[in-house]
Amino acid sequence: MWRLIFAGLALALLALAGFVGYRTFSFTASPPPAEVALDAERLAGVDVSAAAQHLAEAIRFPTVSLAEEDDDPAPFEHFHAWLAETYPAFHAAARLERVSGLSLMYTWEGSDPAQPPIVLLAHQDVVPVAEDTRAGWVVDPFGGIIRDDAIWGRGAIDDKGSLIALMEAAEHLAAQGRQPLRSVIFAFGHDEELGGELGAVRMAAKLAERGVRAWFVLDEGMAAVAEHPLTGRPAAMIGLAERGSGTLHVRAVGQPGHSSMPPRETAVSLLAEAVNRIHDMPIERRLEGGPALGMMRALAPELTFTTRMAVANEWLFGPLLRARLADDPAAQALLGTTIAPTMIDGGVRPNVLPAEANAMINLRIHPRDSAESLLAEARAAVSGLDGVSVDWNSGAREASPVSSATSSSYALLAALSRAVLPEAPVAPGLVLAGTDSRHFTDVAENVYRYQPILLTGEDLEMPHGLNERISIENFDRMIRFYLGVIEAGAMQ
Repeated sequence: MWRLIFAGLALALLALAGFVGYRTFSFTASPPPAEVALDAERLAGVDVSAAAQHLAEAIRFPTVSLAEEDDDPAPFEHFHAWLAETYPAFHAAARLERVSGLSLMYTWEGSDPAQPPIVLLAHQDVVPVAEDTRAGWVVDPFGGIIRDDAIWGRGAIDDKGSLIALMEAAEHLAAQGRQPLRSVIFAFGHDEELGGELGAVRMAAKLAERGVRAWFVLDEGMAAVAEHPLTGRPAAMIGLAERGSGTLHVRAVGQPGHSSMPPRETAVSLLAEAVNRIHDMPIERRLEGGPALGMMRALAPELTFTTRMAVANEWLFGPLLRARLADDPAAQALLGTTIAPTMIDGGVRPNVLPAEANAMINLRIHPRDSAESLLAEARAAVSGLDGVSVDWNSGAREASPVSSATSSSYALLAALSRAVLPEAPVAPGLVLAGTDSRHFTDVAENVYRYQPILLTGEDLEMPHGLNERISIENFDRMIRFYLGVIEAGAMQ
């Protein structure tokens, strides 16, 4: 009897091992629908030194986001005049529309109106440089300095580098008298850093009113990293989606009075308990339901055998995988919604019980979740705490839809990325911040977020930080990549 039981267990374990092994060795990304043939000569020909000078000049226009009604728009207007003067062939070939006065939307008309257009995004505005941080800059942040084989200044990466690289590519082709087969639309917002309500939102609305359904949209958002946390090697991450965002307002009311005779619970103690309960909500974290699983598949050849086995068999090793990633903030953000208490307020004197206390908890919403379901979970978490209410502070933005990693447009971008960054395998990713591209999901088949530049961990801290700069090598990659996007994507 026992022999039969042990034999049965051995067979079951053998079958399990075989199944796990099969899934491990077959765990890889599907091939793209078609490879794009790229000729190195097609991706060359631009004077990179002159282009770098142009980016330096563009940085000298301090196009800081206009946060206040009386902020001066003159830097944007001067920048627009400079664009027209610097890129005359493109301005002659394309139709320019000004949206909300300062956003620029160019349409380079294709010869075949039946072909869906391509929409290429970048933004003009940059974040300010706080006065107390200027001492940490080794150059004037708006000086547009070229040194150490890099272009320095605010916006070099975020996002004038992309904008000028797009203009260089378009000018190069327009100056040759080239005309696209499908239309190419360039949308350059002026308020991306403030949410894009006057720029991207209105430009996308115009396209929607015209019935535009683009082949794809391409924007900033992700890049190639020199050391991917899973592989320790380069990887080019194309963003398929970006997280949503919302802030929960937690309010607790209590009995006001003197602290010498407090009730069992005060507004502050209720609030503290509510914040802890919401912070500790059991958020679902797994590979499926977002770009994470596709990323793992694409990077499978670079993963260690044990990691590959774990991700290929999440049904079995899921708890171990999640435990391993529990202390990695980036992994947590990739696998599920994140919850961060950020503000708390209550009371005016140490010996006075406040009538109410308030807290703000910021949530970055994973594509798997919805604002409605997360609010319901938060309210359930604080149920039983009398006097506590929870609501979105000013609404919440849902995560964007997840674009395809098996489409012909993704294959084009992946092939172009391999052409300019052959050392970096391409994988889909999730953008953890926000971009203008989220406003264009209704006017495109797919929306992608990618800059073809190779960044180190130190480089990733530069946008919005100190000493922002882009190497001339990376800037050259961007121009060649965008040349390929326009030529291979719209002219063939």
